[in-house]
Amino acid sequence: MYKELKVLSVYRYKKSGKLVVWDPSTRTAFPLNSDLTHSDREPHRINRKTEISQTSYRIEYECWEEKGFTQYQRLRAWDVSHLPQKSTDPSAPLENRIDITPSELFNDAENKYVGRSFGHPASGWIGGLSILPLFWVVPVACISLIDSRPTPPAVVSAFPIVLGSCLFGFLLSYVIHVRTRSSGDPQKIQEVNEAKVRVRTLVEKRIADAMRDIHAWDRFDGIEFEIAVGRIYKQQGFDVEFTPRTNDQGIDLILRKQNSVSIVQCKAYANNVGVAAVRELMGVRAAWPDAKEVILVSLYDFSNPAKEFAAEHNIKLFSIAKDYLKTDYRPSR
Repeated sequence: MYKELKVLSVYRYKKSGKLVVWDPSTRTAFPLNSDLTHSDREPHRINRKTEISQTSYRIEYECWEEKGFTQYQRLRAWDVSHLPQKSTDPSAPLENRIDITPSELFNDAENKYVGRSFGHPASGWIGGLSILPLFWVVPVACISLIDSRPTPPAVVSAFPIVLGSCLFGFLLSYVIHVRTRSSGDPQKIQEVNEAKVRVRTLVEKRIADAMRDIHAWDRFDGIEFEIAVGRIYKQQGFDVEFTPRTNDQGIDLILRKQNSVSIVQCKAYANNVGVAAVRELMGVRAAWPDAKEVILVSLYDFSNPAKEFAAEHNIKLFSIAKDYLKTDYRPSR
């Protein structure tokens, strides 16, 4: 079974804020959860009038055909803004000189560096154009046979010439393709693969460093904030399920440990989270009668009315700054 690698971009619907990964080859959009995993919603086509914006996230897939459908196996995801900054210093590591990604798939910059080529595009054009004359010779000959009438002399005399030109065109396209195709320098390919390993390590390290830096938390968008909060609970031994999903009831994370379930809502506000957000969780709790804990996570702190209301209704409040990072410092915006 032939498998290929694809690196696809993640887009956000401007109206709903929901995320999808879009495959331009099949023109199919796959809905995503907030941790960039696939949701339970069905794949769909995106209407041309629908407003979407490309995010900085990329997802790498292994793809293959099965029973007439393209199958996708998610390998890894990353944020292009976390990739190394470029330098003009020729002695700098390779990942600082060209566009190196964590993907196992080589991008254009990497292929150019190793000298890999898949054949000149002209070979495809020549091969395709060479068969165009057959589109008028063959139909005329077929119609003549069906109607039991003689094929026009011009068509008969032109057929050998047309066939010869087609064969010549195919041969020329094949020669161009073979002569311009190259597998690349093995030593440079190894150099790129080693750089890819370093980039993967760097991306993971930057995520780990960001988990301990209030400045990084302050710059997180909604997706990054939820993913980072999920990492905290994973470190505590929870199985973490990310939403939005179908009928998510406003919950961002579902935590499971030892047959107990807790639900989490995340608020990456620059200011203190108010009592309205806590009251909102009261309504959400009704849809989760088996939840052991209902948790509201803030970036910084909660207002006093929010704290009082949460204490009265057994809602747990968790502040990233105060409870996780143990700091009262807030970066100025």
